[in-house]
Amino acid sequence: MEAADVPRPFLPWIGRACRQARKDKGIHQVQIAADLKVNQATIARFEDGTGWPRRPEELLMAYATELGVDVRVLWLHGLVLWLEHEPVLDEQSQVDVQAALSRLAPSP
Repeated sequence: MEAADVPRPFLPWIGRACRQARKDKGIHQVQIAADLKVNQATIARFEDGTGWPRRPEELLMAYATELGVDVRVLWLHGLVLWLEHEPVLDEQSQVDVQAALSRLAPSP
């Protein structure tokens, strides 16, 4: 298996999802940082996918609170970004991913 075929970890995608949601709401990194009493660089590293916070649940709850969204939406957005941009390695994995996604949006 080539290195380019191996999906990157999920964590950078949750950071990107939070950045996108934050920008969509017009919120600045410093506002999230102030809620957590951390510096803005900590938030920037998380959003860039270069650093993972010591208290990830607290960080995601700060985003959710500041943005006025359910924290599960942020997790789900990160998962969707990951699936959209990373390769699924084999046919069975593709079937498994599609089955899991279908459980998220059951037919009426």
